[in-house]
Amino acid sequence: MTTNARPIPIPDPESQPYWDAAARHALELPYCDACARYVFPPRPTCTRCLGELRWVAMSGRGTVYSYATMHESYMRGFDPPYLVAQVELDEQSGLRLTTNLIDCTPDEASIGMRVEVAFEDRGDGVAVPQFRPEGGA
Repeated sequence: MTTNARPIPIPDPESQPYWDAAARHALELPYCDACARYVFPPRPTCTRCLGELRWVAMSGRGTVYSYATMHESYMRGFDPPYLVAQVELDEQSGLRLTTNLIDCTPDEASIGMRVEVAFEDRGDGVAVPQFRPEGGA
């Protein structure tokens, strides 16, 4: 049983470590030691050199690269207006996650806004990383 009506992610073999970390309220991404870069979305090997990847903890901090205010609900459990954002993580230029921006209104959101990861528990041991303004509750 879930805690709300929002969908539960269905991991594939490449994304399972991402969702396992999220369930622990940790943000982890695959990293290639040979290229010294993060690879996201997860892949079986590095997209640049085909090297082996390892999962590493991230700071969970970043900057809003872009965002959109959704005025209609395209997925159950999301009541408009809500914010969908591209967050560029501090660890690597160009490393962006598509996420929901929470704990701020559309009028408060801005490109360049500093954000931090927050986890939404959806029940059954599942949590989803989302981002909120830095220093949020």
